Amino acid sequence: MRSPFRSFTSFITSIVLSLLAIITILLGYKFLSAEYAKYETLEWEQSVLHKFKGQLESVRDTVAQDLPSRIPQLGTPLNLLADRIKELDSEIRNKQATRRKLWDDHPIERYLPINNIFLEIASIDIEISFLQQGLSYVHNLHSFAAGPAEAERQLKWFQAGRDKLSDQIYQNKKAQWDLSKRAPLMWQVPLTPAYREMKRLEEEERLLKSSLDQHDAEIARHQGILQKFQNLPRPGPLVLDHRGADRIIQPVSERLSENDKKLEGSTFRKFMRPVKEVLPTALWILVLTLFAPLLVKAISYYLIAPVAARRPPLRLLPESSGKVFTSTGFAGSESAPTMPSRVSLPLILDERSELLILPSYLQGMPLNAKSDTQWLLDWSMPLSSVLAGMYRLTRVRPNSEESITVSSSTDPLAEFSMLDVAAGSALVLQPRCLVGIMQPRGEQLKITRHWRFRSLGAWLTLQFRYIVFHGPAKLIVKGCRGVRVEPATSGRTVNQAATLGFTANLDYSVARNETFWSYYFGERELFNDSWRGDGCFVHAETPNPSDRSGLFGRGLQGIVDTFLKIVGI
Repeated sequence: MRSPFRSFTSFITSIVLSLLAIITILLGYKFLSAEYAKYETLEWEQSVLHKFKGQLESVRDTVAQDLPSRIPQLGTPLNLLADRIKELDSEIRNKQATRRKLWDDHPIERYLPINNIFLEIASIDIEISFLQQGLSYVHNLHSFAAGPAEAERQLKWFQAGRDKLSDQIYQNKKAQWDLSKRAPLMWQVPLTPAYREMKRLEEEERLLKSSLDQHDAEIARHQGILQKFQNLPRPGPLVLDHRGADRIIQPVSERLSENDKKLEGSTFRKFMRPVKEVLPTALWILVLTLFAPLLVKAISYYLIAPVAARRPPLRLLPESSGKVFTSTGFAGSESAPTMPSRVSLPLILDERSELLILPSYLQGMPLNAKSDTQWLLDWSMPLSSVLAGMYRLTRVRPNSEESITVSSSTDPLAEFSMLDVAAGSALVLQPRCLVGIMQPRGEQLKITRHWRFRSLGAWLTLQFRYIVFHGPAKLIVKGCRGVRVEPATSGRTVNQAATLGFTANLDYSVARNETFWSYYFGERELFNDSWRGDGCFVHAETPNPSDRSGLFGRGLQGIVDTFLKIVGI
């Protein structure tokens, strides 16, 4: 009697283990969900960042390519340079105003590299950076052109003033000379009008010479300034510096690098990376797996099968009689009846006979019968006996006439029939359908093998070997839902999957299956077996529903079935 304590303990243990399993599953699901959410967020952010970086780089390259065409060249008139300076300065102020409004209206979004506001502000900053470089260049051009012109203007003005002062000094000298001639003595007598006039002229001369000296100094100074301007290097073409724009893009690049590091440490990424690497190969393998059988079966049906069907028929033993008896008659003519197969086949053994049978089909044994084990059906064909399943047979030898029943305890669709191969006759049989044999004690059943490597039809149908059972022989065979033995006098065809055997005197050939799709979906074999002549053939009522024999039937099992077909088993 089972202990209640042990039952209760087992019940509690199962509950605790179930609870632990549920907790583990929930925690695992929670962990995987969090990892997947993190991975999906980072992947989305990386996609947006790559997109934004590409757009900012596109803005940088576009502005850097278009701006030089808007910048005047060296030698442009000063008025045009001044107009372009005003235009660029106005454009920069407008963009700065737009940027300032975006910056003030979006205090949070302006710092997020994955936000459209950040993208818009960064794009404006890049444009302003290049426009300021262009404005500075135009200012340099204007300064380079306006400096010498202003120096020349100032130089000419002082030179014109010097010439005027020189002329005034000359006139003053002349006036003094004239005064000295008009009043040769009086201009030297103090307090006289001539004296005072002479002193005035002398003071004026002194002031004019002082002004002349100042003009000479200014002329020298401006000549030096003009010389310096003339010695300055000529401005080269506009060369834009991308470092400012790159600094604006730098936050996006840094965010990308940071996310890459996070993705590198992601458990989900470590799992997805090898999956992504092998996914294309896996898809190609899947496509080949899906379409290769269709292609091979199409080639087999439309190319190989018609050629095999046109090959001449094969006759293994034309001199044999072709008579096979059943329990109530023989099937060597059209009119002979055949005994229906049975789920349970009764057999009568006497003291001169023995039965070799597979143990799984032996329902019971008489008490006065002797039994032992025969390891192989035929020691001359050990490998074929093992592959056909005809090994470890039970040999039954009764002491008197006894009844034995053959039946299957595992296959509900199996039915059995006794085939009595007459002396002088031979039956080509697939050993896989053989259950057992009845024979006189001490005699050995004659079994021969016939190879056909030189036949093109054998290569096309992959049937190279035929196993022939020679009479006299009593063979117990099984078939799915029954075994039928029919004459082939007028010519008959049977689905190749249902064929069990045929007499060796018949003309044997193959015919292509009626429809391609029934062959492709495994409903029928590629070939139907065809016979003609004075003999009979044996077939199951229906092919075994679990049988998908053939190279493309059941993977490895299909390859094994094809090998067994090659060796006639």
